Amino acid sequence: MKLRPIACLTIILALTAFSQAEELPKGAKKEIHAAVKEQNGADIPPALRTPRVDARTEKMRLLIVQGIKDGQLSGGEASTLERELSRIERDEKSAKKDGKADRGERIRLNRDINELHERIWAKTHNGTKPAEPLEK
Repeated sequence: MKLRPIACLTIILALTAFSQAEELPKGAKKEIHAAVKEQNGADIPPALRTPRVDARTEKMRLLIVQGIKDGQLSGGEASTLERELSRIERDEKSAKKDGKADRGERIRLNRDINELHERIWAKTHNGTKPAEPLEK
């Protein structure tokens, strides 16, 4: 599985979008979708596929990028959320080590994703606004 490149891609996209204060670069979402799809490719046995978990982690990653772009997340907040998302992905990989992600493991992963989503929502709705540019 290639979890590390997705995290790097997210950070690069977030910084690019934030620094340019524009929409996400064209095709960025497709690149993230493709990377997640690669994790559940045809060569992965059905017992090791967790498309719902992967789709939800992908959505969390996009929410983090959007939060940075909109100025609702600081770099530190985004970094903390990204580390938590990486931990969930490591847990997913660990759950698959025995050859199958069983029902209990999927439930735990989804609960962790739910908690992360709540944290992302709280951080993006904490009333902070992007800094106004200083007048010259």
